[in-house]
Amino acid sequence: MEVEGTFDPGLTVKSDRLAEVLAYWRGVRGQRTMPSRQDIDPLHLPPYLLPHLELIDVMSQPELRFRWRLIGTHVTASVGRDMTGQYFDEIYGTGDFETVTGTFKWVAENARPLRWHGTSGFLGRDWLAYEGVYLPLSSDGRIVDMIFAAVHYETN
Repeated sequence: MEVEGTFDPGLTVKSDRLAEVLAYWRGVRGQRTMPSRQDIDPLHLPPYLLPHLELIDVMSQPELRFRWRLIGTHVTASVGRDMTGQYFDEIYGTGDFETVTGTFKWVAENARPLRWHGTSGFLGRDWLAYEGVYLPLSSDGRIVDMIFAAVHYETN
């Protein structure tokens, strides 16, 4: 398996960058359970955060499925590939598929943010430590239809 990680619903974020993204999400959320995609404006984020950002489409019909909508350059450079536009079930092997989708399923099913951290070694890269925050978005305020994420890899 190439990806290993631990869920942290308590959001014990270590990266200052990720803490900024989490604070931004909380600010645009306000008193709601979660904000919508329309609430997220990259122009309101410092430019140094943009390479760490991801957007993931959540399709719930006919079954739960995820697609990479946007993947920042820090992430693509760290893992050695750009999967923008691809469905998770088309790109991840069996073990990694279960590990990776587990995070997104948790966020979609619980409609709550999640910190995920661990190691990954995509495409024969050295095992990289990563930390990410995965933040639900909803068009109707109830069902998660997108996940806004920020990931930081410890690159050498």
